[in-house]
Amino acid sequence: MKKTISFGICVLFFVSAVAFASPFATQVVDFGGVFGNSPYDDPASVLGKPSTDFYDPWGGWSGGTTDRKVKLVEPAYNVDQASKKLITTLNDYSYIVVSFDHQVEDDPANPYGIDFLVFGNAFYVGDGFVHDGTDMGTYMLTGGAFTEDVLVSVSQDGQNWYTYQNGPYGDTAFPTHAYQWDQAQYNATGDGWTNEQMDFTKPVNPAYNDTLINGGISGADAIALYEGSGGGTGFDLAESGFEWIQYIKVEGTTGFAGGEIDAFADVAVPEPATMALLGLGGLILRRYRKY
Repeated sequence: MKKTISFGICVLFFVSAVAFASPFATQVVDFGGVFGNSPYDDPASVLGKPSTDFYDPWGGWSGGTTDRKVKLVEPAYNVDQASKKLITTLNDYSYIVVSFDHQVEDDPANPYGIDFLVFGNAFYVGDGFVHDGTDMGTYMLTGGAFTEDVLVSVSQDGQNWYTYQNGPYGDTAFPTHAYQWDQAQYNATGDGWTNEQMDFTKPVNPAYNDTLINGGISGADAIALYEGSGGGTGFDLAESGFEWIQYIKVEGTTGFAGGEIDAFADVAVPEPATMALLGLGGLILRRYRKY
């Protein structure tokens, strides 16, 4: 019985460690240079989950609403309703280095081979101002996107770096999209936005890039192409030669000035062995409680 309890505790400790590892960057370990004007001047704004809502003090020209959802046609800016800063502007030669609380692995089994995501405030161009009352079923993407190239580098130790010199770049496709849209709900109530958030650890299928950039589709159809993903620019670690990394650096250099960064996410999902241990931990816990 003691062995069962001890093993169960060990498994549950491991499960707890897995459960509490954050899929998002957790610490700013270095930064330098000049950032944007407030509220775009805080390097810590890039930590944690991508922005889902923001406060628009100029709501009068964009529908009169001040509490806004982050959309693929309307990016995060300003602050949230609690006055928390959301994004950081990188100017010439400014940089931020973040770390994860775990190793981000190069896993070919990840969707489309993408291992981590970088979120900025890019957006697709549409046919006019958009707000939370806009019908995404009739709002059309007209082609093109507002993007800004932010240079991205990765490292295992924070000292030796691989830089994606020729892209991908941060603050480009795919723009962040925070919530599911329900057209049937819109038809019935006049509000198609749900409270169901998209998955910020799931990349968008790169095959849809041209379709979204070319436009000619509705906002609702564009959201559907995300297939539940919250967006973000995808990076494959295979190019870097690293089997895993724990640090990401974003920087604005000549020709890359002015980009915004919101967050970073690990795409890796639990392996079958981990899922088995999760189940085993639950079984052992139930057995322990039985006695």
